[in-house]
Amino acid sequence: MVPRNALALASLLFILIGCGPRGDEQAPAEPQAAADATNAESAESADSADSVFDRALDDMTRAFFYHSPELATKFGVSELVVPRTAHRLMSRSIQGETGRREELGAALERMQAIDPEDLTGDRPRTYAIVTTLMAGALAPAAVAEYGTTIDGYGFWYLPYTINQLSGPTVDIPNFLNNQQPVNNSEEAEAYLVRLAAVQGALDGALENVRVAVSKGAIPPDFVVGKSAAVVESFAAAPPQENLIYTSFLERLDAAGVEDAAAYAERALAIISGQVIPAYRRIGDYLAEIRPSAPHEAGIWRLPEGEALYAAMVRHMTDSERSPAEVHQVGLDEVERITSEMDAILQSEGYTEGSVGQRMQQLNAEERFVYPNTAEGKAALLADARAQIERITEILPQWFATMPKYRVEVRPVPEFSQDSAPTGYYDQPAKDGSRPGIYWLNVRDTAMHPRFTLPTLTYHESIPGHHLHFSTSVEQDSPPLVTAMWSNATGEGWALYSEQLAAEMGMYQNDPYGDLGRLQAELHRAVRLVVDTGMHAQKWSREQAIDYMMDVEGVEEGTAISEVERYAVWPGQALGYKLGMLKILELRGEAQQALGDSFDIRAFNDTLLHVASTPLPYIEHTVRNWIRQADM
Repeated sequence: MVPRNALALASLLFILIGCGPRGDEQAPAEPQAAADATNAESAESADSADSVFDRALDDMTRAFFYHSPELATKFGVSELVVPRTAHRLMSRSIQGETGRREELGAALERMQAIDPEDLTGDRPRTYAIVTTLMAGALAPAAVAEYGTTIDGYGFWYLPYTINQLSGPTVDIPNFLNNQQPVNNSEEAEAYLVRLAAVQGALDGALENVRVAVSKGAIPPDFVVGKSAAVVESFAAAPPQENLIYTSFLERLDAAGVEDAAAYAERALAIISGQVIPAYRRIGDYLAEIRPSAPHEAGIWRLPEGEALYAAMVRHMTDSERSPAEVHQVGLDEVERITSEMDAILQSEGYTEGSVGQRMQQLNAEERFVYPNTAEGKAALLADARAQIERITEILPQWFATMPKYRVEVRPVPEFSQDSAPTGYYDQPAKDGSRPGIYWLNVRDTAMHPRFTLPTLTYHESIPGHHLHFSTSVEQDSPPLVTAMWSNATGEGWALYSEQLAAEMGMYQNDPYGDLGRLQAELHRAVRLVVDTGMHAQKWSREQAIDYMMDVEGVEEGTAISEVERYAVWPGQALGYKLGMLKILELRGEAQQALGDSFDIRAFNDTLLHVASTPLPYIEHTVRNWIRQADM
C-alpha cells in the first residue's frame, strides 16, 4: 500500500506507541509548565490547527532538549529556546528516566491529538517525522521497565544503560572533548560546570543499572567485561594525563583563554576528586556482578525480551517486518552477494575454498596490510583523506548539492579503541565551529585491509554520512526535526552511497577494491542474519562470530567487536541493508517510470534532502518526485 500523502504515512506507524506514564517522579518545571499553558490556551480558544500544532511542537522540543541537554548543545539549540540546558548533563538515574518517559510520552499524545489533514505548509512533513520517530523511540520503553530511552546518539533505546560502546562512560568524555565548546572564558566556565555534573550523571547511571539487574536485565558476561575495560582504561592514567584534562588544556591554549592555569587547576581537581572516583564505583559494581552474569547474547532472555526485540526492530527499520522475515532476507542477500564475490575471486585466480576462506587469505596478504606501527597508522589515515579528496572532485557529476561543511579524519580515542567500531561519524555544528568527523579505529591496522578502506571512507564521509548531514544541518528545519534520525534511512543512505561510489568509478580497474565493497555489503546482509539469530533465534555469541568469520572472511577481532555491538544495540544493525534495499527499489521504480529522462543527480538530491526521515516518508517523497518529473 502506497500512502497518498505524508499524513497517511504517519498514521501507518502510530501503532508503535502504547506507553503511558511510569513511576512517580514529578516532571521538570519548564516542559510541564509549557504543556499546561498550551492545554489551557487550546481549551479556551478556537485557534487554527497550524497554531495548535506549532505550540505542540514547541512543547515537545522543550521536553526533548530539556531531558537531553547534550543534544541541545550538539545541535546548537539556544538557551532562549530551552532554558537550563547548557550547564547540565542528561540524567541517567531512575528518576531522570521516569521523567523523560513521562514528559515525552505526554508531548507525543498532545501532538497526536491534532488532525494532520488540517495542517498547511511544511507542517504535515514535520508532523509525520516527529510523531513516527518519537513513537518508535518510546515503543521499547512501553515494553521494558529498565534501560535508557534516549542516549547520546539521540533516539536510541539502550537495554543496558552502561555498555562498552555507548552510554555515559563513553558518551560523556566524547561529548566534552569534541562538542562542548571552549573558545573563551565564559565557555571555559560552562565547561567546568558541566564537568562537575559528570559525577551525578555517572552515579545516576549506576543506580539505573543496579535496578535493571534487580529486575533480571543483567548484561551478558562479555558485555560486563568489555564495559569494565572501558571504565578501567579511563580511570587508570594519572588525572593530569586523563584524556578529558589534556583535551581541556589543549583547547584553553588554542583559544588563548585568560587565566587558563586557574581553569586547568579547577578541572584537575574535579577529575581527580569526582569523575575518576565515579568511574571506579562503576568498575567496582561491574566486577561484583560479572561472576553472576549470563553468557547468552540475545535480549530474548530479558524481561519481556521477545516483545522488546520486536519493538526494537520496528524502531530501527521503520517497518513491521518480523524477525523471521528479516532473517530470511539476510540469507537471500548473503547468497546473492557471495556469488558476485566468487566471480571476482575466480577471475583473480583465487579458486580454492569458500568465499570466506579466500577473503581471509586476502586479508592476510602483505600487500593489503598496513603495518601495525605508528607509521602504518599514519599511512592509513592519510589514505582515507586522499580517498575523500578524490571522490569530492567528481561529486558535481552525481549531485547538485555540494557539502558546505568540511570533514576531518581522526583516530578513535585510545580509551575506547578496544570496543569501538572500525569507523564512525560525528556531524558538524550548524555554525561551522565543528567539522564533520570521520573517526577511524587504528587500534589494530589488521581491521583495515587496504582494499576495504575506501568503502568505509565513502560510507562514513562522502557521499555517505557527511554529505547527508551537511545537507541536513543546512536545512531550515525545526530543531527537533534536525535532531531526529531514522536509523533505516540514515544508514540505508550510507550503504547506498557505497554502491554509488562504485557507479561513480571509484573502483574502475580495481577488482580488489570492488571486492572490498561487496564484502562490506555482504557484512550488512550478514548482520540481518546474526542480529535476528542472537535476539530471536537464541544464537550464542560464538555461533554468531563463527558465522560471520565463515561467510565474510573477516578476522576474528572484527567479528567479535561486531557481534558484541549487536548484543548491546539490538536491531540497529538491521537498518543498513533494509534501508538500502528500499532506496534501490525506489530508484528502480523511478528509472522504469522516467526512462531516458531519469536524472541521477535529481534523484540523489531528492533522497539526500529527506535522508533522516522514516522510510515511509522517503517512499512518499520519491513517488511524488516521480509523478512531478513525469509531467
